[in-house]
Amino acid sequence: MQALILALFLLSRGAWASTYKDLIPGTRAMGLGYAVTSLAADDPFAIFYNPAGPANTAYTQGGATLGRMESPRGTLVFGALAYIRPFEPVNTATIGGAYLSQRQDNGGGKDIVNFHYSQEFKVSRLNLTKPLRLGGNFKVVNAEGDAGAGFGVGFDGGVLLRTSLGLAFGLSVHDLTTNVGMPRMHWGLGASYTWRKRYTIATDMRISNALTEFYPGFEAAFFHGLLKARMGRGLRLDNIETLAFGLGFNFSPVIIDMAMAFPPGGVLREGGAYQLGLNYRFGAPPFSGSFVGAAAGEAENLRTEILKLEEQKKTLDNESETATTNRSAAQGELRETETRLRETQEEYRKVMKRKEEAAYELQLLELRIPKPAPPPKPKPKPKPVVVWPQRHLVKPGDTLRSIAKDHYGDSGLWELVYESNRDKVERGYPRQGEIMTVPDPGTKR
Repeated sequence: MQALILALFLLSRGAWASTYKDLIPGTRAMGLGYAVTSLAADDPFAIFYNPAGPANTAYTQGGATLGRMESPRGTLVFGALAYIRPFEPVNTATIGGAYLSQRQDNGGGKDIVNFHYSQEFKVSRLNLTKPLRLGGNFKVVNAEGDAGAGFGVGFDGGVLLRTSLGLAFGLSVHDLTTNVGMPRMHWGLGASYTWRKRYTIATDMRISNALTEFYPGFEAAFFHGLLKARMGRGLRLDNIETLAFGLGFNFSPVIIDMAMAFPPGGVLREGGAYQLGLNYRFGAPPFSGSFVGAAAGEAENLRTEILKLEEQKKTLDNESETATTNRSAAQGELRETETRLRETQEEYRKVMKRKEEAAYELQLLELRIPKPAPPPKPKPKPKPVVVWPQRHLVKPGDTLRSIAKDHYGDSGLWELVYESNRDKVERGYPRQGEIMTVPDPGTKR
């Protein structure tokens, strides 16, 4: 992991190094290497790194943090106070405020007062699995430094998109202020993934007109959230690279966080930082109760699982007994079937033997008995004698050809019929109802 972070450091150097003006207060932020734009708020200092994070907070929270950073230019000392609480008139809304004061030897300093509002929104058109979080800060800034001093007002804004798969994406814009002698407006782009609610990998890209840097971070929870360990890339204050580490202790309702950073080029190099933070959640249950409750819930789940497994065992035992009984019955049926098969095969052999004996006896009988004489062929029936001339009663539809066809079997002999019945033919057709004479067809020859 350290080798990966070092490689990312080398690939993500900006145009200029960070200054005290780029500091984000919050012990969790430092321990995670400032990769916090896409993280929901575990503490009220989310006001400083993504104003959308504190939306729909469950508890009223107050926090304080104090830190110190070293650089070749001078020592940077900072402290911050933050307070958030649910806003009852608007469901899922959070209000709060924060104060940051920081000073650097030979550098400058600034004071910021934030007035915060954030809220969750269900956006049906986006088909999100979790509500969208939006937030903003109205801020009052007093700054002094090399570029001069100034007093002004400004705005921070943020949006946080979360999914049920553990992925989260954040976007923030900071220091949209009037001219206070330090035009340092910057954007934050973040993405994170949480696995099994215990391990979180986060990345941030901070973009400004003078600096673009990449910040990776990692957080792991142990003992049901009692302890959280963090690491990431630290702030590159005055061109000094640092690695950051942090620890969080959840003694709910009190949460204590510690963070430190040191230059990977050598612990004796002038650089590094440390920070201590304390948060209090009003009305939150004590960790011991939640731990016991979680353990009791886990024990109850295990007990339920044991009961299910015992029930499954009983079911499997019953099925096994049934299967054994069915197997014994099937084996008995198989033996009975095999016995019937042997008996049937024996009967079949006996039948085939009787058939062969009958065929042999039939052959002997055929040799002894002479074959009978074939029956005489039937005499052909004499052809009927046709007596000529014949008579034909003309019916509707009869013609000379049809009469010849009926009597001679040849319609071409119609002239014989016509010659013998001229007086009974009118316009080439025999008259209906006449009795016509059909002569002997031999008269034609």
